[in-house]
Amino acid sequence: MADKLVISSLQDFQAREGQLLFASPPLTASKEMIQQFCRSVNQLDWFHFDEERCAASPFGAIVAPGMFTLSLIHSVYFDNVELQGLRALFLGSDRFRILRPVKAGDELSLRFTVARVEVREEGFAVHYDFTWHVNNEEQAVTLGNFIVRYWPEQ
Repeated sequence: MADKLVISSLQDFQAREGQLLFASPPLTASKEMIQQFCRSVNQLDWFHFDEERCAASPFGAIVAPGMFTLSLIHSVYFDNVELQGLRALFLGSDRFRILRPVKAGDELSLRFTVARVEVREEGFAVHYDFTWHVNNEEQAVTLGNFIVRYWPEQ
């Protein structure tokens, strides 16, 4: 894996406002990974587990639940970014859209952009836009926006 991008201040985020923060290396959405996630959230529908039935369905393969890619953001973010001297708190999501299914075996890549930086009375908030892509295709499979609040460590 390439070196992580180190971010340690408000100015580091402001310098990247409106820019791509990173595009992650591919991550395989394996059948095992999808099924482990499904079990953890009690989504036991046939289209996550029954390979034969899925192969004969319009999906053509086991598919991941819609929230699967959203659940991967935290780990993929920190595989690519290192925060130094900052505390962070997830504030929420303004939108999340599922545009098409993620299938077992798809190669996922996350594109992460600093959409906007807001200075607050204490600390600052960063609005991120993200898109997940499969198999190097330009069209996103999921996309969204969320907000993280940061403070310098004391």
